[in-house]
Amino acid sequence: MKLFNNISLFFLFFLSISNSVFGQVDTVLNMAEIQVSAHKIRTAPIGTQAVEWNTQKLEQINAQNVAELLNNETPVFIKSYGLGSLATSSIRGGSAGHTLVLWNGLPIQSPMLGQLDLSLLPLNATEEITLQKGGNSALWGSGAIGGVISLQNQPDFSNKISAQSGTLFGSFGTFEEQLKLNLGNEKLQSSSKVFYNHANNDFSYSISPSLPEKTQTNANLSQWNYLQDIYWKINRKNRIDAHFWRQYSKREIPPLTTQNQSLAHQDDIATRLLLNWQRIDNQSVLNGKIGFSDEHNNYFDDIILLEARNRFKSLIGEINFQKALRSNQKIFLGGTHSITKAWSDGYVNPSVENRTALFTSYQFFQSKFQAQISLRQEIANDQWVPIVPSFGANVKLNRHLNWQFKVGKNYRLPTLNDRFWNPGGNPDLLPESGWSYESTISTYFNTKSLDFEIALTGFNRTIKNQILWIPLEGESFWSPHNISKVWSRGLESYFSISYQNEHLKIALQGGYDFIRASNQTSLTLPKIEKGEQVIYTPKHQTFGKFSLTWKKVQLAYRHSFTGKTSGVNEILTSYQTGDIRLQSSTKLGSSKGSIFFNVNNLWDTPYFVIERRPMAGRYFQIGLNIQFISK
Repeated sequence: MKLFNNISLFFLFFLSISNSVFGQVDTVLNMAEIQVSAHKIRTAPIGTQAVEWNTQKLEQINAQNVAELLNNETPVFIKSYGLGSLATSSIRGGSAGHTLVLWNGLPIQSPMLGQLDLSLLPLNATEEITLQKGGNSALWGSGAIGGVISLQNQPDFSNKISAQSGTLFGSFGTFEEQLKLNLGNEKLQSSSKVFYNHANNDFSYSISPSLPEKTQTNANLSQWNYLQDIYWKINRKNRIDAHFWRQYSKREIPPLTTQNQSLAHQDDIATRLLLNWQRIDNQSVLNGKIGFSDEHNNYFDDIILLEARNRFKSLIGEINFQKALRSNQKIFLGGTHSITKAWSDGYVNPSVENRTALFTSYQFFQSKFQAQISLRQEIANDQWVPIVPSFGANVKLNRHLNWQFKVGKNYRLPTLNDRFWNPGGNPDLLPESGWSYESTISTYFNTKSLDFEIALTGFNRTIKNQILWIPLEGESFWSPHNISKVWSRGLESYFSISYQNEHLKIALQGGYDFIRASNQTSLTLPKIEKGEQVIYTPKHQTFGKFSLTWKKVQLAYRHSFTGKTSGVNEILTSYQTGDIRLQSSTKLGSSKGSIFFNVNNLWDTPYFVIERRPMAGRYFQIGLNIQFISK
């Protein structure tokens, strides 16, 4: 409560002085443009590759959650345990804890585990999703080593009333329903979203051609999400946003292919609150926010009578300021403080963590050159984290050719489980840290009917003191130690070409990633040889997507290849999958609707992403979306 009071006073102090600081400027502003610019200083910094999906793009994609979006639309490797099960990301050979996930700038991954299940994030929870690959610890802090996934809610002050409904039916007892209601005017907007998902996930699979098929059991999934966003434009300079997200997920955990039965199940409950204030003037943006999270993760196994209950609460306050210095320079300053308290059956006592950070960024623009330098200093539990710098630049070589590069230091602090789990927790662990480098050559040109883009990125990253849980000699339990070092390097390529006339649009896009992520330390248990590829990290990944749009009808096909990977006990063979989507849209006045039909894993490929966790064969989905808008 004392911390909450301090952050509240800090926030209100800046709110109270804003009129005197910026009172001299009375210029009428384009609020949308400045807001987007302030947002992208951190989610799409100069020198890196960022992909953004807005609401219009998300409506045309065969995906229901963030895990499916990244798996279907990018070469990012998603470590999926199967339909309705845990799904995490591995970006450029990094672990799940090396991807930072943000909701309106608020980190939402578990501080106990250091990661987040991306299958729990429905696409209708946001109006904008950004994927930024590469390290960004200087601006976002711990965990932003492999990349950053940002979910951003945006108001539409042009809408007065709009209602949207989406329904999906699919194989294996899948049913999804989503509702969205927007109310308001040019001053006040309310957005309410409800999402429900249920699936039996009782698909058939085969372990080998010589054995009969089995049906997956104990795999039911039920999810509820409720989100409420309120945007109040107090005047032309000040705006307050309030966000509320309540999430409940109940999942049964199916047996491994080596098990005959499973009665395990897991409940995830999350409550997230965020209050954001923003003041925009002619050349500056002042922003303050307070966020709160209360999350439960409860695991039960009725066969072995196991009951594991975990809970954490986090409170975070942040203030940041952006100022234009002349027409070709910007400076960005910020500070954040957070406190987290966690309870677990694996802790002797509740665990508390405090973090305070200051960060800054400077941008310089010329006609053919852009540069950004950023710095961060953090204190975690009274321990100073070494200063984290980064530098990125864009160079326009000629009319169609562009060169980007970035170098930066990145880090990841030990999780609460790493430090406090009993037995085995190690409070003296060092942060994982290392330097990353990336360089991109890209070209783009367009004519009246043709667009073409191609990009090639090379990257190199070393992470020292990587935390690994191992059993020491003479001990019967596993404990975390700073004994691993991982060297990641590789190439990423991407191309896109599209042709469009009055009624027809043809688009082709694709990419290939080569990732070499090798352990640089030899271990006995688990057995790891120096130079071996990191487990669950394919060296080769490629995808291609073709779409044909005729008036309001679209046909899209995506094909992907994932190379072989090593699991903990087995080698997982390479696999190819294909997905097809047919969608028809219509518009009547200001209202619109669409119907779609998806065939996933079209070629009925049997494959495993995680060993002993089978993936579904061919399955179908049909859905209907309707939106009514009244001005």
